[in-house]
Amino acid sequence: MKISILGAGGWGLALGKVLHQNGHKIVFWTPSAEEAALLAKEREYKDKLPGVELPQEFKYSTDMAGVMENAEILVFTVPSQFMESTAKLLGKQSAPGKMPIVVSASKGISDSLKTMSEVILSSVKWLSKEELAALSGPTHAEEVARNVYSAIVVASKNEICAKIVQETLSNKTLRVYTSQDITGVELCGSVKNVIAIAGGIVDGLESGVGDNTKAALITRGQAEIRRLGEALGANPHTFSGLAGIGDLIVTCMSRHSRNRFVGEQIGKGKTLNEILANMKMVAEGVPTCRSTYALAKEKGVEMPIVNAVYETLFNGKNPREAIEILMTRELKAELP
Repeated sequence: MKISILGAGGWGLALGKVLHQNGHKIVFWTPSAEEAALLAKEREYKDKLPGVELPQEFKYSTDMAGVMENAEILVFTVPSQFMESTAKLLGKQSAPGKMPIVVSASKGISDSLKTMSEVILSSVKWLSKEELAALSGPTHAEEVARNVYSAIVVASKNEICAKIVQETLSNKTLRVYTSQDITGVELCGSVKNVIAIAGGIVDGLESGVGDNTKAALITRGQAEIRRLGEALGANPHTFSGLAGIGDLIVTCMSRHSRNRFVGEQIGKGKTLNEILANMKMVAEGVPTCRSTYALAKEKGVEMPIVNAVYETLFNGKNPREAIEILMTRELKAELP
């Protein structure tokens, strides 16, 4: 089948490589003619997926209408900051005769406090929830593209839709599970990036922190994400699964994690502006921290780790002081 991927960054290319291995025709949309020409010529994206050879059969285009034509599945992989503009461009196209399945594989919460699937639905009026899915889990592009054994979750309100994506994407190195909890799966994929920045701060500090600290951070971070998820109507079990604790662990621990890297540099004393100015990839946890902080306030959900990251990133709080505030909070029983 023809599968169109909106976004030609590392994650989009990694998913495209898997789908190509599964026998599908892959076309990428990018807003940049320069990027399309580079990928077609070099067959490698040295800035975003170095060392991975891209199939010669990959096609790249800036023409949204052409990319949409006859596509059976559309996959969003653009960074969350560009989701609304990309979804609006898709929404301006004529409704296709045969409705494709639309999959959000992007992670983040918008400035309007919407998940990525909610942004898509609000911008693409001809699309219904029945054709919409979200993809998330512990799957760094660098490893998926190299066929490292991995597992991921596809969530949709429509079980048939989820199963189609599952069967299309699964192979001997990528195992796909289904879920109907699209809210929980998307929330996990978004907020774990904020907790990963905190995990990186732990890695960057020179003393007083260690494996014990990181384990406590991951565990309590998962509890915060679950509290927010339950306030939004998500299934509590999602937060104990691949999209929840699985993705949280890998993002807090992995050398591939851009969000962990940002936190590590903060812990070493660099400013956020210095770090972002020298990064070629997008760290989704930075803008998502703002929106998660606002969403938690709106829903009345206590998220002390998210609050600490927010104060450190945007209000200049010293990271060690932020940790000490977390450690000296009112004592209480351990509850999720």
